[in-house]
Amino acid sequence: MHRSIIVIVIIALSYFAWDRFATRDDPVIPAHLEISSANTGIQVDPGETIEVTGAAAVGRNSVAVLPFIAESNGPDDDYFSAGFSEEIINALSQLPELLVTARSSAFHFKGQKLSTQDIAKRLGVGHIVEGSVLRAGGQLRIKAQLLRAEDGFQLWSEHYDRRTEDTFAMQADIAQKVATALNVVLDEEQRARMRRAGVHNVAAYTAYQKGLELYTRAHSEINQISLLRQANEYFEKSIDEAPDFTDAYLLHSDLYSHILISQANGQIDGNIRKEDVQKAPAALEFDYDQAIRQASSTDQRHLAEYDRALLLGEWRGLASLSARALDTPGCQVALWAQLASTAYGQAQQLRDAYERNTKCNPVLARPWIHIVRADLWLAQPQRAIRAAESRLKTMNSPSLTAAYIMALAMAGRMEQAEQVTASSLQDDRERLISRALLAAIRGDEELASRLQDMILGRYGPNDFTSLLLEAARGRYNEANRLASLIDRRPAGYIALMQAVYLCTCGAPFDLEATPVFASMLADSGLPWPPAKPIEFPLKDW
Repeated sequence: MHRSIIVIVIIALSYFAWDRFATRDDPVIPAHLEISSANTGIQVDPGETIEVTGAAAVGRNSVAVLPFIAESNGPDDDYFSAGFSEEIINALSQLPELLVTARSSAFHFKGQKLSTQDIAKRLGVGHIVEGSVLRAGGQLRIKAQLLRAEDGFQLWSEHYDRRTEDTFAMQADIAQKVATALNVVLDEEQRARMRRAGVHNVAAYTAYQKGLELYTRAHSEINQISLLRQANEYFEKSIDEAPDFTDAYLLHSDLYSHILISQANGQIDGNIRKEDVQKAPAALEFDYDQAIRQASSTDQRHLAEYDRALLLGEWRGLASLSARALDTPGCQVALWAQLASTAYGQAQQLRDAYERNTKCNPVLARPWIHIVRADLWLAQPQRAIRAAESRLKTMNSPSLTAAYIMALAMAGRMEQAEQVTASSLQDDRERLISRALLAAIRGDEELASRLQDMILGRYGPNDFTSLLLEAARGRYNEANRLASLIDRRPAGYIALMQAVYLCTCGAPFDLEATPVFASMLADSGLPWPPAKPIEFPLKDW
């Protein structure tokens, strides 16, 4: 009997060890991310490897922290719960042993009636942290649990009944116990790094969550400047409470970036006042200086230093700053990384950086837009098409669709490009621009000109868009005239960089027409002229 018991125990322990360790790194590939020639409509050559990127490549030692549910209904309880969850994300993100889904993707499913397992599949993670928050006066009741995604098995759970002043101790305890349950061995240095992450100020992160809600709306609605201005009121409250809050400074700077870029493009926006334009450069400089000074890591500082240099026109050594920012490990990518990279010999590095980013942000369109654009610069239209089609099944993004259309055109699939433009591009302005570019690629100058007039008639003056389309039509003198106008405006260099990036037509203007841009470019270390990946037959220069 003793021998039988020993044999049974050995078998049980062997199975436990196999289940816990041997299978830990098996990939979990969400069904909607699987790629094949059947579901992309692409003819795959025999033996060709289809690259599965982003969330599909994530192993099982990965986790998403979903927004904790507010079980009380105080005016700020929902924002408090969101901030509570984000602080746990910040702490877990300090551990290189774990791949932690970024807040923007983890919160994407808030309010949607999806099971935990469905969410985990869409995020491509092996584990989910979820919980609830109940606030009553100065008391807090927190429930948290860690679930294994494949079967919903609870690996850890705990209830906390504490006072509000114990908020950060609870967040730290939850993060450390989740890490331990995921087999991460924590030393004192890692624990200290986790404790230092985040804001540790309830009022600061509550105000930040309110600002973030407005900031997110601003990037999907027409009245962008007005909403960013409202968001900044909350970011300023957050900074008043926590002067070392790096993310609040970075988001606060976005209003001033948009003001300068709108003016550089020659756009008319009634929400932008003269004093806004005058104030913007100094405000932008202050926000970035503070973000760099308060950065929680060297990597975060490098990203902010690159963006600051690009936006403020301090381009000496910009090529080196760009290379350093693109080589930053982890999931973060500089906000303006694409502008000083793709057209200047660093397209593959940009693609690699956004590939890393997709692992933490699998449901966002932004990384895929720049991956597809990078493939255009790398003269890899088939790879660009595969990347775009794998995402457009689940994403509605006009910018990604527009990049996909250019990839189809580059691959010689003009009829399909025009069909996608007519049937799938819902944004009217983007549709007209894509039609005009396709007409230019076909060599139809008359149609491209008519479409350009329609864009300006419906949406008002925009010298950046006009420069892009004039260059595609081969209108040398007019392209240089517009580039010269842009060059003389504050931050005109950003609009010119964007024109180069989106045109993929070589140099859309001469450096002689843009002396300010030319002088800055000479200091940057970036090569000129850029490559010409897409042939526009009307453009012979």
